[in-house]
Amino acid sequence: MGTARGLLIAAGALAMVYALFGALTDSDLKIGGVLLFLGIALVLHDGVLMPLVIGVGALLTRAPPLIRAAMVVSLVVTLVALPFVLGYGRSPDNPSVLPLPYGKGLAIILVAIWTTTLVLLAIRRLGARRRELWRRRDRQKIVRMRTTPQSPSDG
Repeated sequence: MGTARGLLIAAGALAMVYALFGALTDSDLKIGGVLLFLGIALVLHDGVLMPLVIGVGALLTRAPPLIRAAMVVSLVVTLVALPFVLGYGRSPDNPSVLPLPYGKGLAIILVAIWTTTLVLLAIRRLGARRRELWRRRDRQKIVRMRTTPQSPSDG
């Protein structure tokens, strides 16, 4: 885990250096706009997104891990697809920009995520139930073997 973490930190640091270098060498950069963007991003992240994630996480502490994973995947897919669903960038004079029904696609993906999750939960529960039935059957065999006489003189 230490090597992977170190590589991720190094990759993040290199990306930050690249972004900073690009910003400093760009003659069209408007520093006020960049600072405004960073300020809004900070406020939205720390003031809205993090409390929301922490609150939902607190509510889901007793949920099975598959449910929690499906929630995270659904959230990420929705966040990525939301600008397309809302049509940001679509212009009426150019129909080739965002031409697909992105809302329908998002709905299909979310249904697929949750159907897969429910099927996996059902398979796990059936497997657990089957294992429990086998354990009971084995216990009953052991009890019967202990209570049945071994020779005719024991009876």
